[in-house]
Amino acid sequence: MDKGAHFYKCDFQVHTPRDANWDGAEAATPEERKAYADELIQACRAKGLDAIAITDHHDFCMFPYVKAAAASEVNLIGESIDPKDQIVVFPGIELTLSSPPCQAILLLDADFDETKFGDILTTLTIAATGPANSKLASVESVSPTSITGFNDLEERLNQHPWLKGKFIILPNVTTAGHKTLFRDGFAKHYKEMRCVGGYVDGEYSKSSDGYKNILEGRQQNNGYKPIAVFQTSDNRKRDHSDLGLPSTYVKWSEPTAEALRQACLARESRVSLIEPELPNLWITSISVTNSKFLGQVGFDLNQQYNAIIGGRGTGKSTILEYLRWGLCDQPVESEDMDIVQTKRKNLIDNTLQKFDGEVHVEFLLNDVPHIVKRNSKKQEILLKIGDGEFTPATEQQVRNLLPIQAYSQKQLSSVGVRIDELKRFVELPIKQELDQIRSDVRDTEAKMRSAYGDLIRMKEIESEVD
Repeated sequence: MDKGAHFYKCDFQVHTPRDANWDGAEAATPEERKAYADELIQACRAKGLDAIAITDHHDFCMFPYVKAAAASEVNLIGESIDPKDQIVVFPGIELTLSSPPCQAILLLDADFDETKFGDILTTLTIAATGPANSKLASVESVSPTSITGFNDLEERLNQHPWLKGKFIILPNVTTAGHKTLFRDGFAKHYKEMRCVGGYVDGEYSKSSDGYKNILEGRQQNNGYKPIAVFQTSDNRKRDHSDLGLPSTYVKWSEPTAEALRQACLARESRVSLIEPELPNLWITSISVTNSKFLGQVGFDLNQQYNAIIGGRGTGKSTILEYLRWGLCDQPVESEDMDIVQTKRKNLIDNTLQKFDGEVHVEFLLNDVPHIVKRNSKKQEILLKIGDGEFTPATEQQVRNLLPIQAYSQKQLSSVGVRIDELKRFVELPIKQELDQIRSDVRDTEAKMRSAYGDLIRMKEIESEVD
């Protein structure tokens, strides 16, 4: 099973009927709250959301209902949703701070211990609203004597072992508003805070250029400090019309606050305000039936990023060589690469062929499953596409389906000085796009020649008319 990191479409500011400014039918009884939670999860599914955060002001009351609704969701034929495909629900609260006087969202691990919610409010000196109340009590700002800034807020929460490392603080960095961090005289707070992310109400694209310069680390007064930005809907409507508008794509392997923090630190690759463009061709798994020292081995791969990590001599290079061989890679021939090619052949002969080993590579091409089976002893290549049967295939057929680039360390160091290898290295990943461009150029040339011929003929006719 692929346990790697993936992008999730998220809305990290979702309010519930407990909100004082709620628009729509209320939910006061447990039955009404369960019904609302079920509606919310269905709306998330309809809008393609993978994760939300319930962030009522200073209140956790509705989170357990939404969490339970996500866990009990069923598909159209009444079957339970696979746990890996369930809507992720983060517990959180929207804080109104006195120092600095602005709002911030506190998010916790998705599996955070719900019995500790009351202790968090106590730590923040927040008086909890009774669960029997339909609406939240008026929101009082967190006392400036108890919390004196973002860093102090973080330190106070980290004092509890059961909470340390299980939360992330996201200040409000919306361009305009009376509860945003971006107001005159607040540059010092932004510059000194340890927060690595923030949220905006609505679309980030609507932020002013000046504030974008701050958030993207181009403003001296704010310490050249870039942070990740999460677009949120601030949804408060029972019809869910604002839900997920807009949303943010965040990459993680486990839905934890630490994963969100790491995403903020690698915001260029792990946080996206538009839907990420993923490859339509990717290797899903590799398995080896038998080999000299790895024996029978197999593992799944990730559509977005893979790294094989292990100590010296644990088989990292061997696995990659098996993958290269299974996909029939044929690097550009050159005299100085004979040693590399000989080592590769010896590896296959000595660790696979003598043990009748077979390499299976599965990949998806435009969502169609493909399987390549290459037998080291019979020198046989079999290919299966979709629901079809395995049929004999040639090396070139496999390369045409999934062109790969495989380099040893020695080869990679020579890429920059060999024009043929450099061209292969640069062009192969975008071969389809280049082929389409060349085809478009040829079509355009033909149209231009035709148009020019028509122009000449028109001038000839005009001359004859004159």
